[in-house]
Amino acid sequence: MTSRRGVARRHALLLALAAASLLGTGESDESASRAGEPAGEADELNGFALTNLQVPRDAILAGGPPRDGIRSVDEPGFVPAEEARWVEPRNVVIGVALGGEARAYPVHVLEWHQVVNDTVGGVPVVVTYDPLTGAPKAWRRTLDGRVLTFGVSGLIHNSNFLIFDRETDSLWLQWDGRALAGALAGRRLEPVPLRQEILGVWLARHRDTKVLERPEPRRLDYRYSRFKAYWVSDEIPFPVAAEDRSFHAKELVLGVVVDGRARAYLGSILTKAGGRLIDEFQGKRVQVEYDTNLGAFAWDAEEGVDVGEAYWFAWKAFHPNTEVWRPAGGP
Repeated sequence: MTSRRGVARRHALLLALAAASLLGTGESDESASRAGEPAGEADELNGFALTNLQVPRDAILAGGPPRDGIRSVDEPGFVPAEEARWVEPRNVVIGVALGGEARAYPVHVLEWHQVVNDTVGGVPVVVTYDPLTGAPKAWRRTLDGRVLTFGVSGLIHNSNFLIFDRETDSLWLQWDGRALAGALAGRRLEPVPLRQEILGVWLARHRDTKVLERPEPRRLDYRYSRFKAYWVSDEIPFPVAAEDRSFHAKELVLGVVVDGRARAYLGSILTKAGGRLIDEFQGKRVQVEYDTNLGAFAWDAEEGVDVGEAYWFAWKAFHPNTEVWRPAGGP
């Protein structure tokens, strides 16, 4: 399996290449040519009516793929971890545990599909991964007693992809579960706790974990990532609300939020500091480890600490006033 680390540095990607890397099967040449196109004065984009907008109209862009050009996983299959030959203990997974059930969703599989509609422990959830921002997120799919089913819209806001529910065609921001347009605009999905870590660490927490099967193994080669060049490029493919070029755009970050304040733990800084730390932020204890060879964090935090992972540029875009952790006496 490919690793985020150890990939030779390449020339910066052109914006068009970054957009093209998102393309799912079945995309037309016309939709590819619209990558990065703002909604402008049109009332519709990618087949979605941009009604009840919660953000400026020109802040929603066409990301390249058409609606459903990237195929969500709507009928996921799972096997015990020992039978999952397509994932190794050192591979990064998104782990979710609810109602006595534990699931692992390999990131190298989710890169191809980005959205998994699932039910864990009797709870309908949607597990998502955005290859653009490097952010794993999971949400409860039930709203007002109705279970929603999500797909990939092909639209972007603040360089983060928008999912849509098939019941109302409302557009939801993957980063924070807000509906930005459509009949449900202004509503917010309830987050589901998750961890992004290597499978071996997740299995140590949940031995009875089931692992997501490859949805289309005959059509897609899940061993290879289309995003290797993107990881090492310092380019930001779409406009963002805030930037800080002090660090590489795709630097891996574990971020925490407590009482509205944000702090970022960057992989490179942790590596120089020995790979692990114990910190206190807003009166809360946070313990973080980073393995530079695997490109993976491990963490523990007190209740009341909201923990997330993303690329540096994305964390900064959504947390413009974030602090950056540095060791005592460091620059």
